[in-house]
Amino acid sequence: METAVLSKRVWLYIINLIFHLGVSFGGASPFLIVLHFHLLYYILISLGIAIIFSFIFDFLLMIITHGYTLGSALVGVKYVASNGQMITKCQAFLRSGSETLVIFALIDLLYLIINRTERGAIDRLSDSFAIDIRR
Repeated sequence: METAVLSKRVWLYIINLIFHLGVSFGGASPFLIVLHFHLLYYILISLGIAIIFSFIFDFLLMIITHGYTLGSALVGVKYVASNGQMITKCQAFLRSGSETLVIFALIDLLYLIINRTERGAIDRLSDSFAIDIRR
């Protein structure tokens, strides 16, 4: 079981960020068009929709596919528990919650870069690993 390298983790977070931003602005555009919200309210509603929808989507996808999210499936990374077994619901909950909030993903990337380790802060928090399935 090899952990995912830093370059794959960076691509994973970039794909997730693009997906979450697309969902947020796409989901909030009816509010802007119909209700004529101010731009600041539009951004806040967009971020709220993105956080809620992305958390639910990532959590359900991780449970249904036994450790894959949209971004991880594209780059070839699977999430497993620390003992190598399938990820549990609690671990999927912690991982999807921390990956949904962009600030935690940035902290995780900084942690990976500074410590030169293959196991990030989100991995340690949820007691799981991001393994490379294409090696």
